Amino acid sequence: MLRVARYTLVAASITLTAVGCQDATAPHDAGGPPNARPMMSRMAASFIEHTIAPRATDPNIDYVPAVNPQFNHHYVLLDPSARGNTKLLVFMPGAGNRPTQWQRLDTTAARLGYHVIGLMYQNDVAIVQVCTGSAKPSDCSENVRLEVLDGIDRSTLVNVTPANSIDHRLATLLRYLADSFPNEGWSRFLEDTAPKWSQIAVAGQSQGAGEAALIAKLRHVDRVVMFSGPPDARVPDEVDRWVAIGETPVSKYFALLHHRDHLGAGIRANLAALGLRRFGDSVVAELSEPPYGGTHILVTDLEPQGARPTDGSIDMRPHQSTARDDRTPLGGPDGQTPLLLDAWRYLLGEPPHGGAEPVLARETP
Repeated sequence: MLRVARYTLVAASITLTAVGCQDATAPHDAGGPPNARPMMSRMAASFIEHTIAPRATDPNIDYVPAVNPQFNHHYVLLDPSARGNTKLLVFMPGAGNRPTQWQRLDTTAARLGYHVIGLMYQNDVAIVQVCTGSAKPSDCSENVRLEVLDGIDRSTLVNVTPANSIDHRLATLLRYLADSFPNEGWSRFLEDTAPKWSQIAVAGQSQGAGEAALIAKLRHVDRVVMFSGPPDARVPDEVDRWVAIGETPVSKYFALLHHRDHLGAGIRANLAALGLRRFGDSVVAELSEPPYGGTHILVTDLEPQGARPTDGSIDMRPHQSTARDDRTPLGGPDGQTPLLLDAWRYLLGEPPHGGAEPVLARETP
């Protein structure tokens, strides 16, 4: 029996045009100046929202996406009235996508008490495209992902400078927020001038989910939430070497994927390699309810928003539907409540039933 989420969600205003690349529906160029709206802040209900161009935090950040450059900004959200969570959630979208496409998920996290950052990073190269095939080196996806993370040159497939790296973008954004809005509590997520990873939950969709998993391998973070990822699958039936548990215990990892995801085989193999099946088999979110038997892998087969392609192209909708605003299935009395809302809250750690963290012996597969 299909379950409709128990909670009511006030939808944020969304005007983003779908962007191109692996995780987008179609390549549309909406035009506009590269650094439109250096910063826009507004208060909606109890939420505080900031829209900040990366270059406003450091003029050395010069990467601007070729598609939809007017949406080249970080999306920042918090709910000062929320209680129960004192951590920062950093969400990274998939290849070619923009942070403002996940406002429903961000709003859910803010209502749980998170400070939320939708991080705009250099995601113009789709790893599942450039690293797939037996002719590629076995460390292809690791090298690309590491360069995107820290800007150190490791691969000819991407060109990410240290200033444009995830590490630098997040650090300068946090410093900018702490200086510009001292009463909002951003300084507690900094240690000197660097992100304080122990106070940060990392999340992402598809390629962004892979970056979240890599960050958690290298640093001890508070939580890891992976939507439709990691999708890396260089060779069938072989997991890339970087997919492993490191500094962050496996008990802090949670995932959601769609049953009909065209990248599902690679995603399932990666989740198994990370050890998430130690917490039980995957559970169909819409046929169960929190705490889902304590599993760390949720699956859905709900019909995504949007029309199925009729031209024979890959149906990207299931892959994107785990959280993206224009793909995730909606319902409820107002027709605007995400049907996966209970699942999101569980993955994000809503007390008392939100994704538990069992005490397990530390393991590196």
